[in-house]
Amino acid sequence: MMGNSKGDSFKDKLNGGGLYWLSQIVRKTAKPAIINKNYILSAIEDERPVIITGWHGVTMMAVPLLQNIYVDFSSFVIIMPDDWRGTALRIWTEKMKGTPYPMNLKGDNTLSMARKVTRLIKQVSEGKNLYLTPDGPDGPSHVIKPGIVFIARKTKAIIVPIGAYCRSAYIVPRWDRYSVPYPFSKISYHIGEPIESLPEDASEAEQLITNSLNRVTLQAAADYYERG
Repeated sequence: MMGNSKGDSFKDKLNGGGLYWLSQIVRKTAKPAIINKNYILSAIEDERPVIITGWHGVTMMAVPLLQNIYVDFSSFVIIMPDDWRGTALRIWTEKMKGTPYPMNLKGDNTLSMARKVTRLIKQVSEGKNLYLTPDGPDGPSHVIKPGIVFIARKTKAIIVPIGAYCRSAYIVPRWDRYSVPYPFSKISYHIGEPIESLPEDASEAEQLITNSLNRVTLQAAADYYERG
């Protein structure tokens, strides 16, 4: 779902371009220390689609990592809010050659929304991978919304949780403590064991994903200090 770039405002283009160059600076200058990178590589080799997921606050660390591992980001769909924030995020995603997918993430039971979800599921089922922040875009922090469970079940996707930590970073003072690493910073990544199947009970499935994300988030921070 590509937007109308000709109708984008100067402010949106500036913000979207700024996000892109910021992510590229992180990607090209960061010193990554990755634990369990093989979990991502093995998921890539599987014939099933992959859902990479991390808490919203680690996005500026997780996306550059995925760009380095996948190189060709055109295989990824990225969900974003269908509101004033979405245009800049769409521009950022397009510059990375990914597929932006604007959706109303605040709860929309209309037929139009159902069609959007159906189209998203179709894209993922046909081979696209998905990057999803399950507590975004407005929180609360570390509380997942039901979408990831629904999409994973419908597409039979493998879920790979990512945790990331960087001490030398600017922390945006908001609900998700969004981390923007400074150039040449060390970033610790901890990749969780892929979740290949979910419990039938929705609340148990959500708790399983929540526990996995919290675990890799804490382990990423522990790895950072243990490795000096």
